[in-house]
Amino acid sequence: MPKTGSLTLCNGELILFLSCETKGGMNHHDRMLAAIRGEPTDEIPWAPRMDLWYIAQRARGTLPGPLAGLNIADLAESLGVGCHSQRADYTLPRKPEDFLLRGIGLDNHPDFPFRLELRGMPVEFRHEGDSHKTVFRTAAGEIRTHLTYTDAMRRDGISLPYVEHYAIQSPDDLEAVAQIFEHIEVIPTPECYAEFHRRIGDRGLAIANGIIAASPMHLIFHELMSQEEFIYLYMDEREKLAGLAKRMEPFYEKLLDAVLACKAEGVYWGANYDDNVTWPTFFEEEIAPWLEKTAARLHAAGKFLLTHTDGENERLLPLYPRCHFDVADSVCPKPMTRCTLKQVRDGMGPKVTTWGGLCSVAFLKDSMDEAGFEAYLDRTFGDIGTGGRLVLGVSDNVPPDALLPRLERVKERIRAFGPV
Repeated sequence: MPKTGSLTLCNGELILFLSCETKGGMNHHDRMLAAIRGEPTDEIPWAPRMDLWYIAQRARGTLPGPLAGLNIADLAESLGVGCHSQRADYTLPRKPEDFLLRGIGLDNHPDFPFRLELRGMPVEFRHEGDSHKTVFRTAAGEIRTHLTYTDAMRRDGISLPYVEHYAIQSPDDLEAVAQIFEHIEVIPTPECYAEFHRRIGDRGLAIANGIIAASPMHLIFHELMSQEEFIYLYMDEREKLAGLAKRMEPFYEKLLDAVLACKAEGVYWGANYDDNVTWPTFFEEEIAPWLEKTAARLHAAGKFLLTHTDGENERLLPLYPRCHFDVADSVCPKPMTRCTLKQVRDGMGPKVTTWGGLCSVAFLKDSMDEAGFEAYLDRTFGDIGTGGRLVLGVSDNVPPDALLPRLERVKERIRAFGPV
């Protein structure tokens, strides 16, 4: 018998009431999958991302007692919402060694459908307190990365270390970085994904992890050097960067092979697009071709492609259709970006499912009072039309200081909206 959650505030303290009741209709997994396929559902799927909130509350010592020790699927079940289970459960403990490659934009997690190992190259990894330092000793010289992960970051809900020292400091480092990627072994671990899928069960969709940077050039920009230095180098030494990206392609191909080997229904590939940062020409030339290629291979294997379109989308909307992705994840409309939810959904086209649509600031007391929140919900539900091809969520994440009873209010509005 499934649990449902009821949230309320008493003297400023969050109280969670758990109850068991029998409910008809679809389960969260089937409802979300049907929405992505454009099929009817008994109601709009509602799957807010809770890991940032949970990590922060746990680090602050303010996690309500009934929620202590839960994984993300258990947490979603307790709150009576669908589980936002993309890539992995980042609330789970991890070994420091999982961050050995984080300085080059890669990491390991026990939920991933692959494991990455550096072979045939000397490497030194040191984890001391808040610091993670890696030294790669290549035939072309040393590459050093330095990451920081503090208790203050955990109290803010952050789950990945911050890069203090990037791998690429100058064009002289490009050859050494290319050699690192040529020595990374991609080991398929479909059994690890299978355990992730089993743990999520019918409480959500276990979206398999691919990679955050959609293409090799996107990874160079997003992870291997500061964005300012990348822009200068991209304008002045583009051929050199293109040479590095070309040598990284075999790694990307092996990664995609490993993802295809697991039994996931959908795959997360690419994230953090913004028409000011990943500007339209860059997106069209450096990101879109890899999304298009990835979509073709996933579709041939019967899987859907989810990509994380969480920034300013206005000038990228005309470019998205050629990418053939199925789900635009973490869609963040006004007031945090320029586009309304309707403008984004219309721009994505009738075959793309929107996941997200509710801005994180709407759940903060300092951003919206109760009347403002109700007016915001009125606008949101007015923007969704028939509600088809929609998984409602909070973009990008339910913030640590969110008023959780507002999650319950969204659920009430969904029920009032009715079947799709």
